[in-house]
Amino acid sequence: MLRLARQRSRVLVQCTQLSRFITRQKHIPTANKTIITPTIATTKLNQGAVEIIDPETIVNLNEVSFRLPVIHVGDYVEAFRNGQYSGMVVGQKKSSGGLQQLTVLLRNGKMFDIRSDSVAFCLKDFAKSQQVSQTVTEPVNLKDVDSNGLLKTIPAAYNRAIQHYQRTLHLTKATSHQQFESMYKHFLKGKSTVSLDELASFAFKRTAKEPVTPLQRHVTFLYMVSDNIHFIPTRDVRGSDIWQLRPQEECDKISRIITSIRTRDESYTGFLSRAKALVTFYNNHADPVLGTLSQTSLEISKNFSNALTQTDIVFINFVADWIRSPKIIVDSPYEIFVPNILKALKSYDTLFFDRSLAIRFLKEVGMFKPWDNAGLVEDAAVAGEFIWSKEAKQSEEKMNKFTTAFLSGKSNDFIQDDPYQSIRHDFGDLRVYTIDDPSAKEIDDGISIEHVPGQDSPWLHVHIADPTTYISPSHELTDLMHNKVQTLYLPERHFPMLPEELSSKKFSLGSTAHTNKDGSQYALTFSTRLDGKGNLIDYKIRPSLVKNVVKLYYDDVDKLLQDKTKIQYDPLVDITKSFSHPTSIAFANQDNFAQQRESTVTDDCKKDLLDIFKLSNQHARKRRQNGAVFFSKASPVIELLPSPLDLPQIDFTRSNYASSLPAIRVTLDKSGYSPARQMVAETMIMGGRIASRFSHENNIHIPYRTQSWNPSATAADRKLREEMLASRNPDTGMIELKDMVQYMSILPPSTVTTKPGLPHVIMGIQDGYTRATSPLRRFLDVVVHWQIKSHLLGKKRAPFSLNHLNSLAKGIESREKQLSILQQKSIQFWVISLLDRMRADGFTDTMEWNCIVNMPSRTTSTELGGTMEMATGTLLELGIRGRIIKLNRQVQVGEVVKVRVSGLDPLLGRVNLELI
Repeated sequence: MLRLARQRSRVLVQCTQLSRFITRQKHIPTANKTIITPTIATTKLNQGAVEIIDPETIVNLNEVSFRLPVIHVGDYVEAFRNGQYSGMVVGQKKSSGGLQQLTVLLRNGKMFDIRSDSVAFCLKDFAKSQQVSQTVTEPVNLKDVDSNGLLKTIPAAYNRAIQHYQRTLHLTKATSHQQFESMYKHFLKGKSTVSLDELASFAFKRTAKEPVTPLQRHVTFLYMVSDNIHFIPTRDVRGSDIWQLRPQEECDKISRIITSIRTRDESYTGFLSRAKALVTFYNNHADPVLGTLSQTSLEISKNFSNALTQTDIVFINFVADWIRSPKIIVDSPYEIFVPNILKALKSYDTLFFDRSLAIRFLKEVGMFKPWDNAGLVEDAAVAGEFIWSKEAKQSEEKMNKFTTAFLSGKSNDFIQDDPYQSIRHDFGDLRVYTIDDPSAKEIDDGISIEHVPGQDSPWLHVHIADPTTYISPSHELTDLMHNKVQTLYLPERHFPMLPEELSSKKFSLGSTAHTNKDGSQYALTFSTRLDGKGNLIDYKIRPSLVKNVVKLYYDDVDKLLQDKTKIQYDPLVDITKSFSHPTSIAFANQDNFAQQRESTVTDDCKKDLLDIFKLSNQHARKRRQNGAVFFSKASPVIELLPSPLDLPQIDFTRSNYASSLPAIRVTLDKSGYSPARQMVAETMIMGGRIASRFSHENNIHIPYRTQSWNPSATAADRKLREEMLASRNPDTGMIELKDMVQYMSILPPSTVTTKPGLPHVIMGIQDGYTRATSPLRRFLDVVVHWQIKSHLLGKKRAPFSLNHLNSLAKGIESREKQLSILQQKSIQFWVISLLDRMRADGFTDTMEWNCIVNMPSRTTSTELGGTMEMATGTLLELGIRGRIIKLNRQVQVGEVVKVRVSGLDPLLGRVNLELI
């Protein structure tokens, strides 16, 4: 009744298109909280905005990054989707994101449709194996399929073959039971991971001369699935065949908990009683919408939370272990027993006892804050080098140790004398302009322009921070950077690749960083001259000294340049709108500061900036002529206060409730409409081209970035490509969003390679490109610096051989994709959290949103196992994708429709929309 009374007492006010929705006085951050410049989620990510992807394709991207083998008709698969399904593939067709839609023939003759990301084991060419040929005597052409990829002829004998094979699996597993039982202890000695072949060889006592058979591998796989306490499959187990060994201590803990649950002993029933009392208290006293408690309720909560025993904490952490464990195809003990705990509480009237409900429980007992992004905890393994893990803690301790020693000048671990002194160019008092946001601390690039008498065109210098002067490839800090790969940007806070204090006080350019005795700073400078058509006609790379560093802000430079350029705004992307909760007042301080401070652009630097702007435009125009594609998209920028914001806790020790919420503001990224940002991005592209060309011509092995059109593209895709290029604005190269959504599917992926001279077609670069301008944030940029500087010193051997680079690049490319997906999912979570708050206040019930259709109508599965028609679209005001469900008509890609939000799930990153 209390919850109903609170909900009824809410006055639903009309929401106008202002920068705030409603003020809840009791939820405004208290005055003693420091208001700091917020974290901008898109800060320096690939020199532009973060693309928000369809949450349904996140797993698809994981599949692509793992590069799992293709499944063919005639293969035998073990699939896990609300149960385990085994059988032969009798139909397959490609699906979005590199997935396949499979039709599997089961032993009972029925057929089951699944996606390839549900398959954990695949036995190739099962239809051609001896087991099948003994049963199926009539020949079957496995390539004779219909338009849906389904075999036209499926003999009934296939059923008998599958039944016979499964009986053989069962009998073979039984005969090796004793060997299987001793397998865990055998491999636990000094190992944390083991391959399926190693496991099968042990179980069946095979040697190198007698490799395991496909049947034995299959039987071993089935045993591993049955022993999910000791063995954990990796996320890409179908491709890697690698299994993790759960530590013995953890196995013992899980076994004890399972025994308690099965026997309903006193420790378990007592936990249920105390946990239910705490959940009931929370639901009676917490704000039913926002999950916060009043100060009085916070005091009362201690009576319930203090009653929890150490055993109760073990059970709560068992529930949390379900969230902490990454989603894998095969069920873990948590999928089986945590739902039993949640059901036994008898506190939830729901059909689905799933992870979402487990997270709700953990919020109700005070492990998670109401606003916590619990999805980060699910992806703890991906972010393991940055947060929560033992490796992250050890890395932070080592980096802090190096930072203290290095800044004190008492460390011999770092290079003391400048090894590049003999070839370092001194730029004297030439002005170096660093252009960034006021909150930026990692200042890793600056720009200069130098007019040389007698030369028709000026030199453009791109000065890049020079950490490789101090850090050698063999230094322990190098391994730490390699493990991280790049700086991780989350809306809550960012986790730098290098210690922030070390970067800002030693490596960065400008007033915050260390200077030499003469007041100069080290840099690696990429210099070029352009002709009037934007071609690079001359270039140099030199270790350098810069002294006269001038710090400018993007917004100030924009004011100088806005009258000097024609900005093409996309009619569908409105960057002036802003949405915030609980109020926009929290952001007033920083907004006022930005408006009232003096401009950093003084009169004596305006000519230089205009000259640099002219050169950047010439270079951009040349890229457009070479086929570069420019387009705008609605990309959200998240601001949170207070900032930085604490991340979810990873272990439960005591209940920790909250009385106020962080403020959220969502705007759309404006970097595509900022001439200053575009100018800086263009000069960084020039730097990358200079590094690429220099390395190619001097036979220096470096990691390049390439993006090439698919030479095997279908005629339909080639036609779309021609249409896309023809649709560009002849002056700006821009393609409007309503047109661009039709071409997104044909854009080739960007990859890392060691082969020089390959094109980057979307950037309009034909002769090779690399990244070399962010060594404080990207490890591969550091590698490029080491390789080039080694050549400049005349060394015969570079730090990294070609084979080493190939191995390095492959792993880093996959890691970059994983971190990118993590960042995208986090942004999606916070935008949906904002929508969730709005929905609670009644605004989404009547608010109309503009939505552009990204994917046409298609049939998909519902949570209850049925089917429905849906399309995918992007909310133009917020920049996130959602599912348009309950379609009453066909919608076309590129069509802008009016929708209303009908359902939200921040954890799954899902927004359901309905046509108005």
